[in-house]
Amino acid sequence: MIHVLIEENYSDNNRFHALLDGISATAKKKHLDVALYKTVDEIAQDCRVAVLICASLKWAEERIAQLCRRNIHPLIFGMEHLNVPHVYSSVVPDYVRAAYSLTKYLLSFNKGTTALVGYNEDSQPDRSKYTGVYQALQETGATCKVFENRGDVMACLDRFAADCENVENIVCCNDNVAITLYVRYPQLLLNRKVCSFSGLKISEFFDEPYPVCRIDYYKAGEQLADLYTFLCKGKDICATAMTFAMDFFLGTERLELGFAPSMQTQSKEEVDFYGDKNLQEMERLDKMLSECDDTDVHILRGLADGKTYEYIAEREYLAVNTVKYRVKKMLSTAGADNKKQLLSLLEEYRIKFKK
Repeated sequence: MIHVLIEENYSDNNRFHALLDGISATAKKKHLDVALYKTVDEIAQDCRVAVLICASLKWAEERIAQLCRRNIHPLIFGMEHLNVPHVYSSVVPDYVRAAYSLTKYLLSFNKGTTALVGYNEDSQPDRSKYTGVYQALQETGATCKVFENRGDVMACLDRFAADCENVENIVCCNDNVAITLYVRYPQLLLNRKVCSFSGLKISEFFDEPYPVCRIDYYKAGEQLADLYTFLCKGKDICATAMTFAMDFFLGTERLELGFAPSMQTQSKEEVDFYGDKNLQEMERLDKMLSECDDTDVHILRGLADGKTYEYIAEREYLAVNTVKYRVKKMLSTAGADNKKQLLSLLEEYRIKFKK
């Protein structure tokens, strides 16, 4: 059995589902089941190791302490160098190197002031990204402005809009911030270079893509499951850390960028980043787009062009009821009440389907 403890606000996140798929696939190969929990008290008494999947540093530190009091070894995804007096293991992306490489890429075009937008000090990944950005700026001699996300992305972008006159480069701490900036403040992107992390599917449809680094969360889930089973095999469980590099893309094209040494970072307080309503809407839309096959994309393109179900069905060699069923499924995933609302969402986020 692989025991997985999930932070509640992270449980409906696309990345969590991809991680879980990777864990489940590896578990199946090893003839193991996967058990999901939301509280430490729910975990079985005979558990030796528990995987923690979360976004909040405070939540992670508290759960690590609770697990250790029960003699359960924590295996956490996405966080390292935690300020806790407990033994734990981790599987983490190398955010420092990724942030360094992306920032250096922007600085190769513009060596002026760089803004780090959407920074959440509670987020361990964001703090690692800050380290990479800072290192790249130090080497180049450029200055940095930091705009914090305190749980409200729009408020963060409003602060950036009010104080971005001399900014030439924009490093967005995640693609939720970058997409919101692209949609709400397109005028702020003129003559500025932008990069982002954990690229969402939405940004692939933009006319002018920006460089992003992406985690293969499915493979990360496989790595979590492999480390989990490795830890469970030993009589004594020792703290083990595994890191993996991320890939860089410009739209759908892979970029080859350099790297820098990782450095240690820390964070301080809790912010409910995934409680933001704008992000929840974006995550649902991104989940829908991620689950769409080519036929779904053709249906969406037809709907966006004002075509009827009957026209689309004939064009795609489908039954009308099949088209309606697919649209109903997409509505449910995107959290839209009807076709009109879905088309409005696609228009709002500037989603375009190439012909």
